[in-house]
Amino acid sequence: MTLLEELRQVAVEQNQDAELPDSLLSEILTLTEYPGVLEHEADLRKLIGQLSNFDLYAGAGCFSESCGIREITETVQQIRTQGEPAPCY
Repeated sequence: MTLLEELRQVAVEQNQDAELPDSLLSEILTLTEYPGVLEHEADLRKLIGQLSNFDLYAGAGCFSESCGIREITETVQQIRTQGEPAPCY
């Protein structure tokens, strides 16, 4: 299984099983189609880990190791921003 296949699989599973919002799932699936996204392997692995530990109610309790929507969204935005082409002047 490739890294992008793993990302897609865990995102879909968390959407079905753990209530990952449809909008965030859509962003993640779109991200996997970006040209050059594999250049961000470390961030993609981080995102997979966050998704694997996703909890809709993360942060509600003390010392929780789960990840919430905010952390996952920040990682998606970071990958997307890094993958955008530099502006031409």
